[in-house]
Amino acid sequence: MIQKTFILSRRDEMWLVISEWEQFIQDKPKQNMFMVFTENGLSEDKLNDVLSLVVRKYPDISMIGMHQRSSQKYNEYLRVSFCLMEHTIVTPFSCTFEYIDEQGAFDELSDMVEQIEDPACIILFAAGSAAKISSPMSVFEKKYNIPIAGIWTADFENMESDTHFVWQNEKLCRGFAGVILSGKDLMVHTELLTGWRPLGKNFQIELRKKVTGLNIGENIVKKIDGKNATEIYERYLNIKPDGAFLENIREFPFLVKRENQILSRSPYRYDNAGQLYFLGDFRPDDIISFSSGNKSSVFSEIAYKVNRFAEFVPQGSFLFGSDTRQTYIDKELNAFQNIDENIQYIRGKGQFLFMDGRGGTHNVSSVILGLREGMPDVQESVDYSDSINIVETDAVIPLADRTSIFLQAITDDLNEAISKAESANKAKSSFLSHMSHEIRTPINAILGMDEMILREGENSDVRGYAIDIRNAGVELLAIINDILDFSKIESGKLSVIPIEYKTADMLRDLYHMIKKRAEDKKLELILEADEDIPEVLYGDEIRVKQIITNILTNAVKYTETGKVWFRVKIDSLNPSEVVLDISVEDTGIGIREEEISKLFEAFERLDEKRNRTIEGTGLGMNITQKLLKEMNSSLKVESEYGKGSVFSFKLTQAVRSPAPMGKVNVEEHKDDNTNKGPSFYAPEAKILAVDDTVLNLTVIKALVKQNKINVDTAESGPDAIEMVKHNHYDIIFLDYRMPNMDGIETLHRMRELEGSPCMYTPIICLTANAVTGAIEDYMKAGFDDVITKPIDAVLLEKKLRFYISPELIQEVDENEPAPDDEQEEETLPAEIYGIKEINVKDGLQHCGSAEGFLTALKSFYDSLKDNIRIIQENFEKLDVKNYTIKVHAMKSSARIIGAAELSALAKDLEAAGDEERLDVILMDNPRLISMAESLYEALDKYFGEKEEDDSGLPELGDDEWADFMISLNGFIDMYDIDDLKMMLEMLKEYRLSENKKRIYQELRNAAKGPDWGKLSELVAVK
Repeated sequence: MIQKTFILSRRDEMWLVISEWEQFIQDKPKQNMFMVFTENGLSEDKLNDVLSLVVRKYPDISMIGMHQRSSQKYNEYLRVSFCLMEHTIVTPFSCTFEYIDEQGAFDELSDMVEQIEDPACIILFAAGSAAKISSPMSVFEKKYNIPIAGIWTADFENMESDTHFVWQNEKLCRGFAGVILSGKDLMVHTELLTGWRPLGKNFQIELRKKVTGLNIGENIVKKIDGKNATEIYERYLNIKPDGAFLENIREFPFLVKRENQILSRSPYRYDNAGQLYFLGDFRPDDIISFSSGNKSSVFSEIAYKVNRFAEFVPQGSFLFGSDTRQTYIDKELNAFQNIDENIQYIRGKGQFLFMDGRGGTHNVSSVILGLREGMPDVQESVDYSDSINIVETDAVIPLADRTSIFLQAITDDLNEAISKAESANKAKSSFLSHMSHEIRTPINAILGMDEMILREGENSDVRGYAIDIRNAGVELLAIINDILDFSKIESGKLSVIPIEYKTADMLRDLYHMIKKRAEDKKLELILEADEDIPEVLYGDEIRVKQIITNILTNAVKYTETGKVWFRVKIDSLNPSEVVLDISVEDTGIGIREEEISKLFEAFERLDEKRNRTIEGTGLGMNITQKLLKEMNSSLKVESEYGKGSVFSFKLTQAVRSPAPMGKVNVEEHKDDNTNKGPSFYAPEAKILAVDDTVLNLTVIKALVKQNKINVDTAESGPDAIEMVKHNHYDIIFLDYRMPNMDGIETLHRMRELEGSPCMYTPIICLTANAVTGAIEDYMKAGFDDVITKPIDAVLLEKKLRFYISPELIQEVDENEPAPDDEQEEETLPAEIYGIKEINVKDGLQHCGSAEGFLTALKSFYDSLKDNIRIIQENFEKLDVKNYTIKVHAMKSSARIIGAAELSALAKDLEAAGDEERLDVILMDNPRLISMAESLYEALDKYFGEKEEDDSGLPELGDDEWADFMISLNGFIDMYDIDDLKMMLEMLKEYRLSENKKRIYQELRNAAKGPDWGKLSELVAVK
């Protein structure tokens, strides 16, 4: 390999440069030659003029380089490096992100690499402030294991600016370009120069998941440790986001530890929301902390790596540096120039280094790439450390360096102490967890065998012993479960998982769980709960029960006579969340004031002498307090020794249904979700249901049928708006996710209508999205309430009763017989139970009745074939937006009919579409299509039309067929679905040729939607 680097200050110098270069290469073959350039301050026209001279001389040369705005630090110059490969093939590549996304660009690069023999190295230049290439580049490098080194340029003040671009025989303002170097003789050596050291604790970061408007860099960090990202600098470094913010934080970049490799990054931009904009990706398993460096540590690392680079004896060298490293770059460059005077230095906004399946994007480090063809001659070892020694003007070390050294020493001490503590804590938690799991196995076996004795034993004495064994075993199992929970909390593995739950059912469950224990001790258990608490909440019901059960169990355990009060009151309430004040009061033994502080310590027992007969681990309150901490709450204790105690806490839960739960009837059993018949009729009431999925409308109509409520339906936002202009509705159910005009836009358009008969009509959001934050967003958008799909029939009826005017409600006589559920289930055809892809019980529960379930199933079948086709078409076109809308619809409709597995897969693909995870969609879409087609075939055996004998029917001729198509076209133009279907029914009276029969079936399928576009297409062609 031959490399020669030149610096030009004028255009006419290029001919002299080319002449000098020619003397170096003389008669050598020139087919594998490339040029790398970087410039500062030249106009684009001047740059084009100079490059055109090179192309004129070397028409086949690959030219890669970068152009960026003038820096005040540098004069106008052009630095070019000619490289001639003697045993290596040079393959140029380039791709613009204007027509293909970043993943697609790397897919194209993959296709090129697979056609190349012995690829050895890639030099890559990238441009575009909003480009996202680190993640696909990492996947690419792991797959092919080809070292990638390069540079990134971008204008972060104006993302639309074309003053920053890269070049590969053409200008690329948003894309990448480079060369692939291949050959068995090519040797590659890379080094990353940082010098930064971790400083302080590790941070938890939160990325902005969906980016709208200005998007700079690959990632936007929204929060750090739960606060606005910029606040972290003010908290730890007293640096406020002002005009000098970016300059002040450059000496404290973030270190990202990934797969035992360090990436160094400093933000390039911040905004008024306190968000930081970064080049490079962040991953969930990254360890992120502040860092700092003093000249001693930085130059020490540089010296070590310069000497390693010298041992490689490069024939060609490229140093990719950064403006943010200006304090060190002059000495770095000088050191490497001592090794290779022709090194090409390229200054940009970010640096790439990927090698051996690892790596990433930097912007406060330097990357050195060395190339050579073949093994070097043996040379005498030279120490280049002297070239980067720090020369101090006096003996006083700068304050910044002294501060950095002090902070580093403190950090090292703290990290060592933390490491020892974490190691000890991990060992303890691991032992507890392992021991608990091991003990549970024999206990469960003992309880299982004991249960057999109780079932089969007849001797009363033996059964008495068996009952004692069971009671003792259950107590022991509870203790082991406490230890297991404690170990999970200690190791950070116990998490809070929110779900939707009915408040009254949860309180009733808690009451009955403790009631037997209280009765055994002849204690009175009293439940007092505000009737205005919302009926449906969203939180971790299991952990809430665990917390309250621990407190109630303790209250009963330490109370010998008297009462235990379980109180739940509203502390504050708004449409999106409620704060509950929960307390348990007892008339028990109480706690001494000096021992209250010990209450939450693990394995600590209070008043051991007095409580020696009471069993327990002392873990219950410790676990309770830690669970409450996970829920941003804490347990408060008030106690008087000998008289009793009050344990209380406040709990914030999201509201899913604001209707009051009413009085909790502790004698009533939990709703078993069976159809008990309507509780009221409202024949004068009228509701509007809006959803783009016909199946969802079918289900709503089936569910309110028993209440004799009139239902209008609309399949789009614009249709719904037209209907509310002319009709009054008592309630409007509005789907959130619809194409073209979504639920929120439709809601706002409805509210803006002047003089609308629905001006004060409550509008309830229909959504399948019940994740934390989503429901709150819908309420903030202006919805009066939210109901999640699949719709709970009992909850729907409660909402209807709450929102429909009382004068329209007709109460049902309690003596009126309820429908027989078992008899109703028996009315389902036996073939339905044979469809393995659906759970009939779930379908009946979601649809309210056998009739409603069959109607929903038929509606799902009618639209399934077209939905499969549309999903596949969007998949093939990579139309992620419309693909996501269609799989969202399949998710909710499949769940309604009980096709849980299909619904779950569609849910995963919807999430992938929202996050634009093409890799997930490409991998899982074939499985979705396969599952949907399998379900269609199963349903087709029941709902599919059987081939009828039409031999006795008159044949429909071509002329009559043409007239028929003309008539159909007229109905389609007028969107007249009724007459259209009537005409299609008339064709059943005729015998059709095979071709006409096929077209007729396509018309019928399109009419089921109706899919007006498909109908128009069929009529126009046929």
